[in-house]
Amino acid sequence: MTAYLDHASAWPLSDAVRAEMERWTGHVGSPMALHEAARGPADAIATAREELAAVTGWPAECVIFTAGATEARNLAIKGALAATGGSAPVIVTDPLAHASSLAVARTLTRRGGHLHLVPVDGLGRVSPADLGGATGDLVLITHGQPEVGTVQDVPALVAAARSAAPEAVIVLDAEETAGLMALDDALGADLLVIGGRTLGAPPWTGALLVRPGTRLHPVIEGGLEEGGKRGGPHDVPGIAALGAAAREARAEGTARAAHMRRQAAALAHGLLAVPGTRLNGPPVDDRLPGHVQVCAEGVEGEAVALAMAARGVAVSPGSACTFGAGKASPVLQAMGLDEDSARSAVLLTAGPATTDAEVAEAVAAFGDAVRALRGMAPA
Repeated sequence: MTAYLDHASAWPLSDAVRAEMERWTGHVGSPMALHEAARGPADAIATAREELAAVTGWPAECVIFTAGATEARNLAIKGALAATGGSAPVIVTDPLAHASSLAVARTLTRRGGHLHLVPVDGLGRVSPADLGGATGDLVLITHGQPEVGTVQDVPALVAAARSAAPEAVIVLDAEETAGLMALDDALGADLLVIGGRTLGAPPWTGALLVRPGTRLHPVIEGGLEEGGKRGGPHDVPGIAALGAAAREARAEGTARAAHMRRQAAALAHGLLAVPGTRLNGPPVDDRLPGHVQVCAEGVEGEAVALAMAARGVAVSPGSACTFGAGKASPVLQAMGLDEDSARSAVLLTAGPATTDAEVAEAVAAFGDAVRALRGMAPA
């Protein structure tokens, strides 16, 4: 593989983050123990907690470490609703929320309650007026949409939700924006989902940040780890790596985002020069840094991704989370695209170390793949 444009799936680790993880891989000693061997791991977790809390400016005790953003979403939604004691919850979100969030919401409302999906426009944006018109027990807002790159106006949406239902718990999913965009005070939310990937940590790391005073029941029970909110042994190497990545992201995040936006602009310019290609979602300068998703008329996105892989370029077919599902993207269909267009989507995502040469190679491979596949299609 000579060009890696699939940062939506995983980021290469920096030398410092990898070294921090490897430092604790062979260490023996539980951070919950009382002997000398526990001190190092306990200190590493405490440091990581402080580094991650600094992303929002909240106290370190607000951080609950999880095994990635999907677990953090489960804990946020299930844990917050369990704390309310209601048996028929009303959950408000939009159809562009992460698949794991929608799965949890549907499970919790299957035997009572209601899942209210607020509509989105053709760019994937949620209107504050629409969100404010849907009251519920829990409101889930996705800061950055991973498939089409839409970034929501979170402060306006939080204000609308608070006005409509002052007692509702507001969850902000910031997996795609942590480390690249400001999250001061969690932009007004009560619970903040963070994944390790966009911070530059292993993708199986993550956390849920809980605003002081917000009630939360554990989903994984059984121990006193994480203040009793998440039982089970700590992943000390992963947590230490997450803390190191958070420290790097706070120092370099602005420069990273600027570089990724420049590379995305170059990608979009080259990809859209291929006839019959269109950009999905907002303009490149108004979406997730590094993010470009396009549809190429007359081809399947999975076929394009495979053809580009054969040419040494790593990309994702539409969504990094739905490859192999065999279905058109529900995200794109919710935005108004027809099934054929939705099936033709290809996602390219630049990272902080993406080079001009990689961008040029990806553009060339995309054009070659699309032309070859169209040439094989029936007239």
